[in-house]
Amino acid sequence: MKKKIIITGSEGLIGKKICKYLIKSNFSVTKLDLKYGHDLTNPNVVRKLMHDHRDHSYLINLHGVNDHIKSKRKKTPDDLTYFNNIFHNNVYSVYLTNKYFIERSIKAKGIINFSSLYSIQSPKHFLYDVPKDIFYIASKFSVVGLTKYFATMFGKKLSINCIINGGVETNQPKTFKKKLSQHIPVGRMMKIEDLYGIIELLLSDKSKYINGSSIILDGGYSAW
Repeated sequence: MKKKIIITGSEGLIGKKICKYLIKSNFSVTKLDLKYGHDLTNPNVVRKLMHDHRDHSYLINLHGVNDHIKSKRKKTPDDLTYFNNIFHNNVYSVYLTNKYFIERSIKAKGIINFSSLYSIQSPKHFLYDVPKDIFYIASKFSVVGLTKYFATMFGKKLSINCIINGGVETNQPKTFKKKLSQHIPVGRMMKIEDLYGIIELLLSDKSKYINGSSIILDGGYSAW
C-alpha cells in the first residue's frame, strides 16, 4: 500500500520537484497550495483539510513567504502590516498545519517542516547588496522552535523534524551564485535533488528514533 503524504506549498520551487519525485517513487501525494484555494493561514480551512485527509501518515510543510535573491531587492519595511504578513504565512500557518495534522490524522507517523539555513545563524551580510529580510530570518528561527515544541509534546505519537536547507540554485544573478559558492565547502549551491535522500529517510521506518531534530543540508556552509 502506498504511503499517503500531504505536501503544502506543492506548487513552489521545491514543492513541485518534491511532489514529482515522490509520486515517481510510488508515494501517494496530496497537494495543498494557495493556487488551489487552500488558505493555510485560516484555522477553519486547515482543520477541514486535515480532517478530510486524516488517513495520511506524513505531512511535509513547504509553504510560506520567501525572500528571493534578485538583481534589485528592497530593504525590509518597518510597518507592522509587513511584519504580520511574514509571520502569518511563515509561522502561524506552520503552527496550524502541525496542530491539526497531529489532532486529526489517525495514521500519523511524521511531520517534516522546512526552514532555512538562516534559522540557525545570521546571514553573511557582506554577500548581499541589500541585507536579507530580518523578519523573514526571524520567522524561520520560529519554525525550528515550533518543530521542537511539537516534537517534545507529541513524540510518542509521531516524529516531527525540521530540514534546514542551504540556498537552492535557481535564477539568482551569476555574481551572487559565485560569491556564495565560495563559502560552501562543496563549491556549489544546493540542487533540489540533494533533498531527496533525507526526505526518503524521514518517510521511512528507519527514522523512527529521529525526533525534534534540525537536519542541516548546506554543503558545509554552516561548518565555517
